Amino acid sequence: MNDPPKRRFPARRSTETARSVAYMRADISESSRLAGRALPSKRLLCCETLGWQSMLARTYRDPAVTDEFTTAPSSELTLVIALTGTMQIESRKGRSWYRANYRPGSAGLTAPGNVSVLRWKSTSAQPLESLHLHLPVDEYWAFDSLLLEDPLVAAAGKALKRALEEGAPEYYAESITQMLVAHLMYTANRKPAVEPLPIGRSGLDQVTEYMRTHLAEDIRLDELAAQVNVSKYHFLRMFTRATGQTPHRYLTDLRMARAVEMLRDNKKTVLQIAIACGYRSPGQFSAAFRRRYGVSPTEFRNFG
Repeated sequence: MNDPPKRRFPARRSTETARSVAYMRADISESSRLAGRALPSKRLLCCETLGWQSMLARTYRDPAVTDEFTTAPSSELTLVIALTGTMQIESRKGRSWYRANYRPGSAGLTAPGNVSVLRWKSTSAQPLESLHLHLPVDEYWAFDSLLLEDPLVAAAGKALKRALEEGAPEYYAESITQMLVAHLMYTANRKPAVEPLPIGRSGLDQVTEYMRTHLAEDIRLDELAAQVNVSKYHFLRMFTRATGQTPHRYLTDLRMARAVEMLRDNKKTVLQIAIACGYRSPGQFSAAFRRRYGVSPTEFRNFG
């Protein structure tokens, strides 16, 4: 059976198109046009063949696994929407990696001028495909987002992929661009109407395991929040509600418990134990240990 012919969008009069585009920034920057060269992915579709001016839209076939790579900066807001497949994606900020799980409709944002250090691996047999949008924003946009779960953004991703396949005209792309930019600006500045959901038992286990694995490091609140893909303010409230302790107090308990184990094992010096438990010096470690147990680490080892 032959496939039905693809629907073609009706043409719009050029005068209407020109008038409607006049208040949008019509020229996408050269940096956005060249940004795809930094990707490990294969380009499939591009809106440039359709004459779109209000956004730059491209679809890509993404590899199942990538080594660490750095994206190229774009003068526009970059919105990447997952189309098919699932994967675990990680982004590096400084020395810390932040993780998120992508499914069709999941999205990520990169502010104009910013770059991301990324790596990912597929978590299903389905090929990975994504839609990359470069959107002009007249207002100052300051933040990046590794994971954005938004039904409207997901629906727009599906619609734009279909529009690329069917040859939609500029006025359609312009309408989607206006809607997406307005929606993203609005949602970025609004306050949540309801209390966010708790992080859950699996999320709590993931956070505490991260703490145990990284006891020797200077763990920041935003690192812990990134493990469950929530803001650090929401994480602080939810973690404290779930455990009865702040993350800092919980982490201190873990460090003290590890220190007691190592002191009783009697195989490492106090300096080595201090470093292994995340303290910068034996003096800092001894002060924290004495506050908790009333004796110094050396006294505990000798009499414990």
